[in-house]
Amino acid sequence: MKYPDIAFETMFAWVNRPRIMYSPGLRSEVGFEMGQLGGTKAVIFTDKGLVSAGIAEMVAEKVRGSDLALAGIFDSIIQDARIDLINEGAAFYRKCGADCMIAVGGGSVMDTAKAVNIMIGGGHEDFQPLADQAGLWDDAKALPPHIAFPTTAGTGCEVTNAMVVLDMNAHAKLSVTHPYCNCDVAMLDPELTVKLPAKITAFTGMDALTHAIEGITSTGAEPISDALGLHAIRLIYKYLPIAVRDPEDIAARGHMLIASTMAGMCFVNTMTGGVHATAHALGALYGIPHGLANAIMLPIVMDYNVDDVPERYMMIADAMGIDVSGKKPAEAAKMAVEAIVHLKKEVGLADTLKDFKVPKDPEKLKPLIDLAAADGQVGYNPHYLEEEDILKLYLKAI
Repeated sequence: MKYPDIAFETMFAWVNRPRIMYSPGLRSEVGFEMGQLGGTKAVIFTDKGLVSAGIAEMVAEKVRGSDLALAGIFDSIIQDARIDLINEGAAFYRKCGADCMIAVGGGSVMDTAKAVNIMIGGGHEDFQPLADQAGLWDDAKALPPHIAFPTTAGTGCEVTNAMVVLDMNAHAKLSVTHPYCNCDVAMLDPELTVKLPAKITAFTGMDALTHAIEGITSTGAEPISDALGLHAIRLIYKYLPIAVRDPEDIAARGHMLIASTMAGMCFVNTMTGGVHATAHALGALYGIPHGLANAIMLPIVMDYNVDDVPERYMMIADAMGIDVSGKKPAEAAKMAVEAIVHLKKEVGLADTLKDFKVPKDPEKLKPLIDLAAADGQVGYNPHYLEEEDILKLYLKAI
């Protein structure tokens, strides 16, 4: 397809801090890489599911076989990076006498580890006041050594300088940013993703796809993010069905990990939009896993946005392998929405909000709407979202 004339802001900044490494079996290098960062005694942050599946041990055994000491394993992390567990994780790190950390997990694990590292680096006892500030940039300093092994190909948290934390008291997800919170080295080892169940593979993959699509259509989109996001879409559309169908296909798993990281680099520089705003609220109030909430809302929000940025959706359709030659941008944009619906069916994601007992009564939806409308990502949506618009989006998803 001929590249369309695409407008972008005449001034933008590009940020990408972590070193990124990729290889099947890369975990064998963890001791050396941490030594290069100056770390000597590490805590592994993970969750009980990854411990029981033996995935955390795949990294831990490589630590034990190196010059790096294993101070302990903190596996209390559950869905979402909860402030109370962040505080527990920081206390554990201090009790172990650690001087570095290794995150082995998905978004909740990596975001928890980021928050813990901020607390350790700043000598804080409670993360709540930091979460309330949201932006932790003033006088920010480098943090203790930190390596991350993503075990899902979805969140891109290994390369983002932000984290989403759950405030259990306020029943809200808070976005917190810090210039040095992401890891020093992102180690992409696809062998750590092989045991991921098919449905989680599917909705975490849709999470990565959402990052790329919203990054490209965000009001903050620019050429560097476009390049990363479009190639992430090419890889995800091709390899996600393979990874779901054949979980031991290392090539497919590897391409998905790389695509997730690229999508993370895309959206952290542009922000996202209405899908993430509505999904964050669904996670906070109804406990829907973030990737699955994104998968439910993605085609609905895309359909709402197509008339505002049809040329950008045309590029997305082309990246998914759709022949858009001779098509008008608006027509190609609709084809992109249809392709997302098709992909969801192909990977077995038929969930709706009704499956999570989200009510259809507008009055009962008011807390959900209020939370989505106040989300920091809503302002980056290409079509401005009023509360009545958000209501329509949720009703279409039930």
